[in-house]
Formats: sequence, C-alpha cells, structure tokens
Amino acid sequence: MATIDELIWCGLTSSDVDGAVALNAEAGWNQNGADWRLMLEQGEGTGVSDNGALVASSMLLPQGGRFGWIAMILVTPHWQRKGLASRLMRRCIERAEALGLVAGLDATEAGRRVYLPLGFQDIYSLTRWQAENPNVEAADGVRAMSASDLDAVAAWDAEIFGAPRPDLLAHLHGRCPGRAFVLERDGELQGFVLARDGRLATQIGPLSAENDTDALALLQTALASQEGPVFLDAADHHAGLAQWLESAGFSKQRGYMRMLLGTSTPIDDPGRVFLIAGPELG
Repeated sequence: MATIDELIWCGLTSSDVDGAVALNAEAGWNQNGADWRLMLEQGEGTGVSDNGALVASSMLLPQGGRFGWIAMILVTPHWQRKGLASRLMRRCIERAEALGLVAGLDATEAGRRVYLPLGFQDIYSLTRWQAENPNVEAADGVRAMSASDLDAVAAWDAEIFGAPRPDLLAHLHGRCPGRAFVLERDGELQGFVLARDGRLATQIGPLSAENDTDALALLQTALASQEGPVFLDAADHHAGLAQWLESAGFSKQRGYMRMLLGTSTPIDDPGRVFLIAGPELG
C-alpha cells in the first residue's frame, strides 16, 4: 500500500477526464465529462495518482487577469484526512499568487471553516436549490438567445462577473441552447440565463439581470417544460427569489459561501448576480 509520499503528482489532461468524473461521482457531485474538458481547456488541473488511478484533484481557473477560481478539490475516501486536500489548496493559492490573481472559491460550510484561517474572507452566501420536474410556465418578454447574441451578452456579463468569459458563455450556450434566454428593453440587454446538462441534473445558471422581476421572468422561462431534476445556485441576498423557489417546489440542498483571499470586496456585482454558473465555474 502506497504512502502519501509515494503518490504521483502531475498536471491533469484530457486523458484524465474519466478518472476525474469518477472522483466527483464518488463525492455525489454533478459534473460530467464536458465540464471537466471545459475546465481543463480554460484552467490548470492537478492530479494525484496511486498506481495509475486518480485519487485526488484540484482546478485553478484564471479569470481575465483579475482572479483565479479554485475548484474541484476532491480526494477519494481512502486518502482523506491525510493532508492531500490542504496540499492541493496551497498549490492553487501559490499558483494564483504567482499569476498575480486574487484567489476565490465557493466554500461549503465545512470548507469555510478551513479557509478562514488561510485568509479567505466572506463575500456573500449562496444556496443550491433542487427540484424534480418543476411545473413552471414561461414568462412574457423573454426570447431565446441565439449565437448572434453572444458577443453582446459577453460584453454585458463582463461588467457583472468582473472579468470577460466569452468562451465559457459560448460553451454553455452550446450545451443547452433550449434553456438559453435573453431579456431586452428598448433594445438594451437587461438580463440573460444559460444552463448545462449535468451528471445528475440540469444546472441552470448563470443568470444575471437588472432587477428581481426580470430575473424571475428569465428563470421561469428557462425552467418551462423542464423534464427531470434541476439544480441551481442562487445568491441568498435576493430574498424574493428564494421565496419564489420554495413556492415552485424547490428544496434546499446545501449552502455555499463565496470567498476571496485577503479581501472582502466583491469582484462581481452581487446586486445583478442571481444565479452563478456553479461553484466550480464562479
């Protein structure tokens, strides 16, 4: 039986996708192969192997030269509580610092207790909501997002997210084009929503809008005719959204805390962020 010092550390590549999905499936997470390929295209992954089998992972996703998103820190049960997760986290932080990026992440309640002593600070809380076959009708004033909308959506989103992410938005549009919508008023973009297929459920998000009414219209339309389970990660400071989700039959799955290393000043615009893309994507 290998010891922790005998494990092999290396950069993750596309050949590791199946092993990475197996790791997140073991943890009950929603990512599929398309998610891992996206993250590996846009970021840097670290893997830890035992006799050729992936037993731990991490991802760092640089965002527009401003911040680096830390995600997918996973350790198979046999190797947990041996310091692997802490070492992976330190590597991500050091790499973000070397790139001149502010490290950020969405932490579970247990993770938050670990990250606070490292210097991470709370930004705002989120809740993952889930539902099985939500019965929702589409709203008026919302139209399908086309590929020709992506440039305008990406430019508007960059102001809200805090960094440009056109490739991510285009990827998500391609994953679930039937759940991608925009809302305009007098020719000006007021909000958008995207989605993606997951291993366990459809994930709705990101969803950004100028106000609660527009956000709800986009969400209702994205959920209309949904078949099968759906997850979404909602910002808790939009209390009206939480009330609507409860009335629509959603239940709380878990909470997250958006955190940044060394600062409590948001990089994104919380007032216009209603749903994030997911804790692994920011």
